[in-house]
This record gives sequence, structure tokens and C-alpha cells, in this order.
Amino acid sequence: MSSRSPNRSEGRLRRAGAAVLLALAAAPWPGAAPAAAAVPLPVAAVLTGGGQTTVVTDLSASTRPAGATVTVTRDGAAEPAELVPVVSADLAVALVVDSSAAGATTLPAWLSAGARFILEAPPRTWAVVIADSAPAAAVGAPQRGALEIVRALDGVRPHGERDTAAALDLAAGQFPGTAAGRRVVVFYTGAPDAGGPGAAALAERFRASGTILVVVGTAAAAGYWAPAATATGGFFAPAGDPVLVPALDQVRTTLNGRYLVRFRTPPVLPARVAVRVDTGDLTLTGDVLVTAPAPAATGEPNGPSRRAVLVGVLAAAVLLALFAIGLVRLRSRRSAPEGPGPAASPKPARERPTRQKPTREGPAPERPTQERPTRQKPARVGIAPVASQRPTPAPPGRETTGPAERAAGAQRSDPVRPAAETPVARGRAGVPRNHLPGGVARGRAAVPEPGAGGAPPPE
Repeated sequence: MSSRSPNRSEGRLRRAGAAVLLALAAAPWPGAAPAAAAVPLPVAAVLTGGGQTTVVTDLSASTRPAGATVTVTRDGAAEPAELVPVVSADLAVALVVDSSAAGATTLPAWLSAGARFILEAPPRTWAVVIADSAPAAAVGAPQRGALEIVRALDGVRPHGERDTAAALDLAAGQFPGTAAGRRVVVFYTGAPDAGGPGAAALAERFRASGTILVVVGTAAAAGYWAPAATATGGFFAPAGDPVLVPALDQVRTTLNGRYLVRFRTPPVLPARVAVRVDTGDLTLTGDVLVTAPAPAATGEPNGPSRRAVLVGVLAAAVLLALFAIGLVRLRSRRSAPEGPGPAASPKPARERPTRQKPTREGPAPERPTQERPTRQKPARVGIAPVASQRPTPAPPGRETTGPAERAAGAQRSDPVRPAAETPVARGRAGVPRNHLPGGVARGRAAVPEPGAGGAPPPE
């Protein structure tokens, strides 16, 4: 009996020691990190554009998201990736405020909410204020810092009708050089919808531009604004009446929990990639489907917005003006002389041949000139007086003899022929018997017979 008691006590001691060792092994050692729990990765949206893919994810479940790391794997190979918060020094925000006459009662609350947001944003945040009243327009230029933005909000006054679709289009087009996911539009409105495009069409426009939409509005409008904002990686914060603070707190906390996973877009789309985010206290994993970026919607069920119509009219006018300018330039080029080139030989002027009438051999025919006959006294001797050898001057501008006659006169040997004679009948002519003219006939001339003209015949 006495020999069995020590054996039983030893067994009890051994069993107690083993239990202590198991307890010590199960207990965490001082300074050791607890095992990270694996949870699904919440993906808010996937934005693709410019060769980069941006996955908007929510890490608000983690207590230490600031030190998180990311791993992106495609087809078993790791891809370079980065994890950055949405709210950072690179943030670019457009504050859109419902400034219509219908929302005049809630405008002071929206202006106060916008001022609070920009004051809580990083100091160097780019921001701009856009008023949602026809026509939608930016209130001042984009600024860095909160001071000028608060002044712009203070100058907004209610007027006109809502122009929500145009105001949101204008906001999405701000800061074109900013990377996808860095642009955020915060819209404070009492409108039930965008006044034109559907919720899906509005979300596609923002996704195509890489812009996150956050809407603060009445709870009754959640059916439209919640799906439109969620599809862009944003959210809808319902605002109470008159209590607005809970909605503003939701905007700040929810937006601070949004992070961007950025990596190079796969060359072949669609493609599936695996994303793993380690925050230290959580391990978030999930598969992401990357698709081609959808083009911005151009047509809406209720028709295009006023801004879209205005832009179309202006574009058509510019095209017509350019066409007219090109047509005028083309015509001027065709009518203008060619530039300097090789000197071309001048084209000789075409001369029309001068038609000359064939000349007859002998004296040229001329029209007789009527002249008054010169009376001469009859010679006393029985021989008729010969005409004076003194030539009679021809009328100015008129030749008395032609070229053929001058040639014939040069060949003659009669030295007594006068140099110029009074023109009479052409050809052979005789002096009338009963009249003695003032000149002699050209060519051969007959001497009047004795006794002609009252002279007595010679005996």
C-alpha cells in the first residue's frame, strides 16, 4: 500500500505539468502581434483610364489602415501597385451647392457644410465652388487652400431654376490633369434627381472621368442618389431636417476610410486580378474584374441637358466658320499668281497679217480732185501754150502718186516732166478741143490742134 502512493502522486504531478505547458503554449508571448483575421476586400468601384486602373476600397474596418501594404497578382505574377488614401494632399474637390430659388431655405445649411468640409481637408487641397442654378457656372477659379473657397461660398445667393445635370457635368470636368480617384465631387442638394439623366447614366459619366461622387441630400431622394453615387466609389449621406450634423460626420468618416489601389491596366481586357491588403490587424483579399472603360453617356431618356445643347450649337458654328475660312483661302490661292519660279520666255504677241490690196502695174488709181480751171490768155502765136512747169502742191496727208507710178517715172528719160502735177483723169487722157484745163494730164497728153480755144490756125 505504501509503495503505490508515491506512484499515484507522481502521475498527478505529471498531468498537472503537462496542462501548464499547454496553457503556456496557447497564451500569447509579450510583444507578439496577434494573428490577422482574413476578411473579404470591400471594393466600392473600379475606375480605368489613362493606362491605369484604380480600385476604390473601404478600409474603415481596420484600426491601422495608414500602414497597410498591398499586393496585386495577375496570372500568378505580381504586379507593381500602390495603396494611397483618397483624402490626401493630392485631393481635388468640387463643391456643388444647390443655389436654386426652390432650395433657398436649405442653402445656408449647404454653404455651412461646404465650408466645414474644405476647412477639414488637407491644407493644400485644390477646390472650386459650382452653383447649381441656371445657368450652372463656377464661382471663381480653382484655388489651393480654404480661405478663397470659403469666400466663394459666402457669395452664393439663391436664384433661378436648378440646372443639376449641367452643374454635375461641369464639376466632373474640373482638374483634368488629376489622376483617377483623386477627383471628388461633393454635392449638397435638395433635388430629387439630376433633372435629366438616369442614375446609371450619371454614374457612367463619373466613372468614365475617374471622379468619385458624394451626395448629401434629403432621405426621400435616396432612391436616385444612392445608386448613382455608390457606382462611382462614393456614397449617399442622408441629411435630416433641420439636423444636418450626422450627415456631415458621415461624409468625413466615410471618405477618410476610402483608399485607392492603383496598378497598371492589363494589356488584354477584361482581366481578373487578385488584390491583397495587409493592415496589420486585418488581411483583406478579393478578386477584381478589370474591364474596358465605358464611354461617357451621350443620350438620356429625358433628352440632353441645356449645357449639352449649347455646346453642340457652338461646335456646329465653329465648324461652319472654319469651313468658310478654308473655302475663302482655297479660292484666293487659285486666283493668286504663282510664286517665283524659272523664268519663262515671254510668249510672242500674235500679229494679225496686214492685208494689202494687189497693186496694178502702172499708175495707181486715184479719185479725181475737182478744181476750178485756171483761165489763161491764148498765145498770140498759133501754138497753144503749154502748162506751167511749176508744180501744184498736193493736199496735205495725201500722196499724189503711188509707188508704181513713181517707179515708172524714174525709168523715163523725159527730163521736162514736172516733179508734181495737178491730178487729172487716170490713164490716157486728151485735152478737150474746146477747153484748156489748168494742168496737163498724166501719162501721154495730146497737144491741142492749132486753132483750138479761139486761136487762129496757122497759115
